Amino acid sequence: MTMALTTRLRRMWRHAGPCDEEGFTTVEVLVAFGIAAAATVMAFQIAGTATVAVRRIEASRVAADEAEGIVLRRLAEGPLRPGLVRGAFSDGTPWTLAVTDLRPALGLGRMPPLWQVQVTGPSAVPLYATLIPGKQE
Repeated sequence: MTMALTTRLRRMWRHAGPCDEEGFTTVEVLVAFGIAAAATVMAFQIAGTATVAVRRIEASRVAADEAEGIVLRRLAEGPLRPGLVRGAFSDGTPWTLAVTDLRPALGLGRMPPLWQVQVTGPSAVPLYATLIPGKQE
């Protein structure tokens, strides 16, 4: 009987003290929620930044495709001549097509023309550029 009483007292003593309670305190739970909230906010910021970057890349790709189409249409119109042509992309953004003969700049006097064809956007940043050899005049 003494053994049973001792075992019962030990069990009661283990569960009696406030230090031996299982679970988390209110402060610990609040800190955990704060950390979870901060992590969620950071995840949303990263996702938003990534979305903006993907949209910019897609807009650049579309502009480059349209610029290449502008150059191909100009080539289909006939022989190249130096000059500027202006227009607007499908989204309304202005572009400029510049055709330049590079022979004088390269010192290629009697050679066939070497055309630099460049499409720039509104900030004069090249969107598409290529070199096209011309036929002997």
